[in-house]
Amino acid sequence: MSSSLLSGRFLRAFGPLGLSLLLAAGCAQGAGTGDTGSGGSSDTGGSTGNGGSTGNGGSTGSGGSTGSGGSTGSGGSTATGGSTGSGGTVATGGTTGSGGTTGKGGATGSGGATGSGGTTATGGSTGSGGSTGSGGTTATGGTTGKGGTTGSGGTTATGGTTGTGGTTGKGGTTGTGGTTGTGGTTGTGGSATGGSTGTGGTSSTGTCGAGDSNLPAEPSLPGTVCTTLSANQNVSATGVASESTSSTSTIQSALSGCGSGKAVKLVTSGSNNAFLTGPITIPSGVTLWVDTGVTLYGTRDPNVYNGASALIKISGSNSGIVGGGTIDGQGGEPKVGSSSSFWDDNGNGGSSPALIQASGATNVTLYQITLHNSPMFHVKMGAAGFVAWGVTIKTPSKSTNSAGTALSYTSAHNTDGIDPGEAASNGYIVCSKISDGDDHIAIKGSSSTGVTNLTIAHNHLEAGHGISIGSEFTGGVSGIKVYDISIDQTNTGTGGGSSNGLRIKSDSSRGGLVNNVTYSDICMKGVANPIFLTPTYSSSTGSDIPHYTNITFSNIHVLSGGNSPTVTLDGYSSSYINSVTLDNVIFDPTPKVTASYTNVTLGPGAVSFTPSGTGVTVTNKVSGSSTPNPCTNKFVSF
Repeated sequence: MSSSLLSGRFLRAFGPLGLSLLLAAGCAQGAGTGDTGSGGSSDTGGSTGNGGSTGNGGSTGSGGSTGSGGSTGSGGSTATGGSTGSGGTVATGGTTGSGGTTGKGGATGSGGATGSGGTTATGGSTGSGGSTGSGGTTATGGTTGKGGTTGSGGTTATGGTTGTGGTTGKGGTTGTGGTTGTGGTTGTGGSATGGSTGTGGTSSTGTCGAGDSNLPAEPSLPGTVCTTLSANQNVSATGVASESTSSTSTIQSALSGCGSGKAVKLVTSGSNNAFLTGPITIPSGVTLWVDTGVTLYGTRDPNVYNGASALIKISGSNSGIVGGGTIDGQGGEPKVGSSSSFWDDNGNGGSSPALIQASGATNVTLYQITLHNSPMFHVKMGAAGFVAWGVTIKTPSKSTNSAGTALSYTSAHNTDGIDPGEAASNGYIVCSKISDGDDHIAIKGSSSTGVTNLTIAHNHLEAGHGISIGSEFTGGVSGIKVYDISIDQTNTGTGGGSSNGLRIKSDSSRGGLVNNVTYSDICMKGVANPIFLTPTYSSSTGSDIPHYTNITFSNIHVLSGGNSPTVTLDGYSSSYINSVTLDNVIFDPTPKVTASYTNVTLGPGAVSFTPSGTGVTVTNKVSGSSTPNPCTNKFVSF
């Protein structure tokens, strides 16, 4: 399915959620325990400078008045000098162009251009202080121009400009802070398929995802609220919610009675900032809105779950979970009536509920929500059509639990971030931040139709077991684009099999074909296994042979720091030869390399190593010189 068709589909899907636009910054098997059967995994690339576009972010949300002075002053354009020079694209699918300009209206005259701070969320007044003075331009290099080619072969394709969407409109003043900042550059490189890689795409500090033609429109918060519920507990950052004050029935009744296209909104009330709930279900067409300042806690009582597979279930179509608040599954806290936690159960071979599970659903939206401490997987996404945009997953979210027990990434067993599985397809995981105790993202094609057409872009990752495909994909996995990703695992205390970057894993008991996967514009440091392809993830055997074809790694830079890196490129046998392309793959620390039964193509960009081993064939197409991805502004702490 084409990107344009996908965008149209999602615009229809998001219509019921409202029109006001908020912008979001920025986008696993327990340690040593292996997979937990078919549901348990053990454990993006490179649009750069997308943030240089003020785009539609120049408005102040639903409350931003345009005033009478919102014309573009004489200094508001990027002039003719904003070309990216040579190398302005970013690998397959990741264009630098579309976010690179503000059109001819990049400044709002004396009323200030938008940039990274240009939105004021819903209801933001324009104020009178939003002037950027003479600095309201998008910095040098803000446009791709018509010459944004990447050396000898890589062009910016048809998506390299922002078209008419790059202006701030006629009145987009943002009040105070409305400058475009310094993040509007697109960098000077990024590889294109068949082209030599320049110096690599840089991430910007502007609006995440703006101008990326591979993506649908950014979601928005709902325009219609059917019921507003006020918090009834006050819970400190180090405390736990009272199990005696449950809001399960209140929340479920509100959701069940809410009409399609509307939302149930959870808000603070005075000093009260929390709700406690047991398992709930979001009906078709309904959105759960957890407002900023609110935490929705999951029960610690296994009896309340009563065998439920998740705290929050989503089914039907056009449903979602949004808002600036937090959902905390309390997975590291002592269970009611016990001194052990859900994570302890997982580590001892047991299983616990997921935080969010979408099953048999279509057009699911997760937007701006923060997820903490799931009992097990944070998001199990079995949906045909989904968007996870601006999601933050931080687990564990604190260093000790309420009983004083130390919590760490290695103790948060089986807490995968986002797992597209079953028959998930046509999905987007973008502008999100994930740090957890297992896979950051795990793609599981275990249904008969497998998983197809996913875009994973503009994400920042810390502790975790990597962006993984597997371990089960008997139905196959294909059409996966991963770009503009940072993975920083320094100072996380992880290593070995608990420290992975880009990984495809399976065994002959649950394997299949993985085809047409591209990883580009990826920056990593402190990762023990930056690139890891294995067909022997466990000792289990069978007739479902893992086979990995047309796997491309482009514009990858592994920096020094933390764990010593190992590259693994293993195929199953001479009857199942993998095919891998390495283009501008640069390691600052010298990696250990193991390989077998793989046809490897090097180039056109330089590669730090040459794989060798049983059944390995290397075709060297490296030509000219290439510069490593500079990884400027890539790494973000959260």
